[in-house]
Amino acid sequence: MDNINVTNINTMRILKHTNTHFPDKLIYKCTIGYNTKFGSLEDVTEWRDDHVVNADYYAKLAESNTKAAGEFYKKLSYKGD
Repeated sequence: MDNINVTNINTMRILKHTNTHFPDKLIYKCTIGYNTKFGSLEDVTEWRDDHVVNADYYAKLAESNTKAAGEFYKKLSYKGD
C-alpha cells in the first residue's frame, strides 16, 4: 500500500453510525463513490482496504457500468405516458 492516494483516504473515512433501532450495537460505515458499506469495524475496514488496493479494478468496473447504462438508454423505446 505504498502508492495510496492520500486524498482518497481522506474521503474514505470510517465513521461510527448510530442506528436508532439498535442503539446498543456498534455499527460503522464507509462511503467510496456511490457505494456505502455498513457493518462491524473489521468488515468495513477490510472493504475499504480492498477498494484502496484494487482501485484500478473498481475504476474499470465503474466505467463499464456507465457504458452499459448508456447503451441501455440508447436502446430504450419508452416515450412517456
